[in-house]
Amino acid sequence: MSKERPHRRRRSLAGLTAALRQASSRSEQAQAHYELGLFHDNNGREAQAIPHYREALALEIDPAVVPEALAWLASSLYKTGHAVEAHKLALKALCLASDPNLQIFLNRLLRRIRRAIAELDSR
Repeated sequence: MSKERPHRRRRSLAGLTAALRQASSRSEQAQAHYELGLFHDNNGREAQAIPHYREALALEIDPAVVPEALAWLASSLYKTGHAVEAHKLALKALCLASDPNLQIFLNRLLRRIRRAIAELDSR
């Protein structure tokens, strides 16, 4: 369930950006956006990761990757103060997730999101 995949070849921003420019199919573009999202997310730039996750999902990334893409998007949204949207996407990811580790991550994320929403509601 790790955000890092052992088969990743391009770990630099320049390499990932070049891969996006060179992507010739929707699926290659989706994967390139997803990897750019992961890169920014893993480097503490969640706000920069969000549009890449959104684009990967809009381009219909590999269905096997959708639960993770939704999970990382929800996490990034939560971290950038968008708890309500994060909640919706985390629930969707949880419904699609078959990986037990991803399910655990999402349940923990949902608890944090629900606390954040409750705080907002109590103000």
